[in-house]
Amino acid sequence: MSKRRSMFLLVLIVSLVFTTACNSNAKQEAAASGTEKPGEAETTVINMAWGFDLHAGIMLTAASKGEGFKDTGIWLKPIVEKEQYELYKDGKKLAVINTILTKGSSESAVMLGQKQLDCAVNSVTGMMSAKDQGTDIQVLCPIHVDGICLVFPSGSEIKGWNQVAEYIKKSENPVKIGYHSPTSAPRVVIETSLRQANLKVTEDPNDNSADVLLVDLKGSKNLLSAFTGNLVDAWVAPSHYPEAAEAEGIGSIALKLNEFPPEGQWYDFPCCVLAARGEVISKHPEVFDALVDLFTNTAKWMGENKEETSALLSEIIGVSEDAVKSASIVFTTQVSDKWLEGVDLYYDLLKQLDKLDGDLKERDFVEVKKEFYNFTFLNN
Repeated sequence: MSKRRSMFLLVLIVSLVFTTACNSNAKQEAAASGTEKPGEAETTVINMAWGFDLHAGIMLTAASKGEGFKDTGIWLKPIVEKEQYELYKDGKKLAVINTILTKGSSESAVMLGQKQLDCAVNSVTGMMSAKDQGTDIQVLCPIHVDGICLVFPSGSEIKGWNQVAEYIKKSENPVKIGYHSPTSAPRVVIETSLRQANLKVTEDPNDNSADVLLVDLKGSKNLLSAFTGNLVDAWVAPSHYPEAAEAEGIGSIALKLNEFPPEGQWYDFPCCVLAARGEVISKHPEVFDALVDLFTNTAKWMGENKEETSALLSEIIGVSEDAVKSASIVFTTQVSDKWLEGVDLYYDLLKQLDKLDGDLKERDFVEVKKEFYNFTFLNN
């Protein structure tokens, strides 16, 4: 071996030893200063879809209260406000939760299938769509019921189903009703109600024989501006958008969920849920056990502290406290008989509306729900 090559190897070895020693010292100093924690590199990271609206209110509240829920044993600690949180249980960090804003449950369903998302707080109908697309999605718990309204422009005096139906029947052209997401609960409710009232519904703008033209507004952010641009005559949407439209003088609520036809069908009705991909649940059951408990505790706190909840959500979402207070939405993780009946109905309606054309098209929900429901963590 030449002297030059021997010298090169010697220098390389010395450099490696020096670098390793420096890195070791740096890690020790970081640990001592608290900037690095044992096992931090192995921390579980969960990507969760959410939105800045009342339908995600249970997660928004849990994130905002943060360590204020420490006495319950489960809490979130912000890393980046409104983006990233650490999930703790009994003082132990279980995971980092990345919150990802989506346009609605339809987009979340696609992202779950692409494994860009691990879980979501979105409509149960959207999660059915994910299941239909071949994603092993499991519903872990409800997060609220109700909270859907039909809204006309400000100045409208249309109130109640009879007046809505009369307006539609008298219109020379199809009445344009917008929705924010194709597989969302509001979208399913409005089409079902219209069809059951023997009104012809279409999505074809050239079909002038229809009574109602349904219009995809491509996300909830476009709801409030839809009247300004005369894109639609009315829209159906989840809270807080209807209440905010009234508070801002943009719209007028014509129907709340329990007023949609047929009478009595839409009372205490399911909407959004916490759902996750099966493989992620199996890999990190402790994380989802904690999330379900966090949501259960948060729902209880929200019910007992309505004034503080309204103020908190008003600030986060950016709407008036009155808009939040007037919303007909109930936060709960309870799986009631009425809730189960409602999900059964949603499934049947999606099939009738030809919204399920994949894995679920030929399957009965009695069979599907054995895979779709995972209430294990609610029973712990």
